[in-house]
Amino acid sequence: MISEDVVFDRFMADLDAQIEVLSSIAGDNRILTEQLRLLLESRELVYQQAKEIERLVELLDPDIDDQGLTIVDRSELSQDLYSS
Repeated sequence: MISEDVVFDRFMADLDAQIEVLSSIAGDNRILTEQLRLLLESRELVYQQAKEIERLVELLDPDIDDQGLTIVDRSELSQDLYSS
């Protein structure tokens, strides 16, 4: 997986390495098998969360103007100017 976030890519690579090692040693050990299941589930949840964050960032980006203000910020600023 290659994304724009190097830290996230390293984290996912580390998770993949842990999954690979755990898969090779788990065998019939119920505790290790459960640990592997939890690690796989955690990896999937982290990945889905990262994708959701990317989606939300894409939704928010058009709302930010050249000064870094969102629509809400501009609205609050204009209300403050009109009320004073």
